[in-house]
Amino acid sequence: MANEVELEKVSHSVFGITSRRYRQMASEGVVPVVIKGKIDFVAATKAVIEYYRKLAEGQGSISLIDERAALTAIKKEREKLKLETERGNLVPKEQSLIWLSRLLAEIKLHFLGLPRRLAGSLIILKDEREVESVLKHEITRILWILSKPLPRKERKKKSRRRATRVVACVKAAR
Repeated sequence: MANEVELEKVSHSVFGITSRRYRQMASEGVVPVVIKGKIDFVAATKAVIEYYRKLAEGQGSISLIDERAALTAIKKEREKLKLETERGNLVPKEQSLIWLSRLLAEIKLHFLGLPRRLAGSLIILKDEREVESVLKHEITRILWILSKPLPRKERKKKSRRRATRVVACVKAAR
């Protein structure tokens, strides 16, 4: 090629980019490829001018700018999540899993105790509707107990007691 020049000599001074960035653009198919450290100057100049023209019109994409924009968006989202966590609107996944497992163990504990609690009172009932009514009443009572939030003072005390019952329930289930 008659228009061959060394990339290192012209990349920064003529094109205003590093040789590394030129090679990235070549791998993306934007500019002619580098062969043995040399490029076709005329073709490369045309390609770089066209690239900058498209960028100015908003049609082109510059990967570094795109990456920085994506990184900025990720950082912004991370800060938003940190703020929501500090406000108490978000809970760490591990903590929510612990709470959920404790709640499920408490539910299991209450419902597994139903037969023992109700056996004596259900045996004397003759009518199926009465049995159903007693069962519905007891289930509603259990759900009401489980749905009540603990008062702030009792949360730590009861959570320890509940945790102990949860552990005992889990051990009994094994």
